[in-house]
Amino acid sequence: MEKKNKKAGPGTVKTGRNVTIKDLAGELGLSITTISRALSGYSDVGEKTRKRVEDAASRLGYRPNRNAQRLVTRRTHNIGWVQPDNERKFLDPHFVEVMAGVLRGARALNYDIVMTSATADHEMATYDRYVKDNSVDGFIVDLPREGDPRIDYLLEADRPFVVHGRESRHPRYGWVDVDNYGNFYRLARLLAANGHRKIAFINGDERFIYAHSRRRAVEDALNDFGIGTGGLRVYNSLHPMGEVGFKLTTEALRDGEVTALLYSSILMAIEGHNAVVRAGRTVEKDIAIATMDDVLHYLDIDHVADSLTFVRSSLQDAGLALVEEISRQCDGHSEPSGTLVPSTFHVLPDWDASSLELPVPEERAGEY
Repeated sequence: MEKKNKKAGPGTVKTGRNVTIKDLAGELGLSITTISRALSGYSDVGEKTRKRVEDAASRLGYRPNRNAQRLVTRRTHNIGWVQPDNERKFLDPHFVEVMAGVLRGARALNYDIVMTSATADHEMATYDRYVKDNSVDGFIVDLPREGDPRIDYLLEADRPFVVHGRESRHPRYGWVDVDNYGNFYRLARLLAANGHRKIAFINGDERFIYAHSRRRAVEDALNDFGIGTGGLRVYNSLHPMGEVGFKLTTEALRDGEVTALLYSSILMAIEGHNAVVRAGRTVEKDIAIATMDDVLHYLDIDHVADSLTFVRSSLQDAGLALVEEISRQCDGHSEPSGTLVPSTFHVLPDWDASSLELPVPEERAGEY
């Protein structure tokens, strides 16, 4: 006679092995479908049942089989992030800060980051491969340019993505950005309001929108203030920024009439501060320094903070917001939205800071 299996029930599942959704169903006397829908957060499962399922899953050490989930939901919980094949990018402290925020956000929201590098001629093929094999749920795009082909492709493919930055089509996709125009308009106007007429602006790589927007803001602020741009000198670094602050500041200081230095990065400002001292000039007395501070955690600015005016906005917070935006699109099926990372100004006490209270005009349209 065939021996019948004992009916499963509470306490029959042994811990210490791979617990399956079938085991949970037997343990709780519920169907596999109910267990699956409870763990996936479907609204047709009552709160009491959901709690019972979640408690049992935690007690027994159940971990979902993501490959099996992918077959059912067509979701991977992977986010693709394609980087240029440039080793300097991976040493850039600005990138490291963004990555730290992205990884923290991914961990909190149960995503994995699939990062790869591609040469310029293979970049779009990499995006195409990820889309066609459905190996990621969405993408992070950084350092956009106007008419960026990555944005062209992802809009056409109708895949979730978020851009760190924004170009003229930003109402059509998710983005996270700092107020590049507003921040640098305010910094330039602040310098002008404190009497500076010869200003050296040491900017980033203007092939990218963030740096182009910052330059336009500085020029607009000086024009709107009524002093024009005749006394403005702009010096550009290549991306990534860094290791050029000393060199470009030394070059700027050859003009003995320069009284203010404006920097696109605290990293360049620190190097610039050293160049000012090396040139025998005195920060504050001879030269004013204003800068963007992206909160680079590896960089200790305590020794110069009392001589700098800066606007601070966290790149780690931006990285966290990038993942949150992808999650809203993928998990919540929400329409793409934009996030402006907050900025705070820190002005030296002997400066007149009243101009910061004045409104900033809309960024001039059509000039990306």
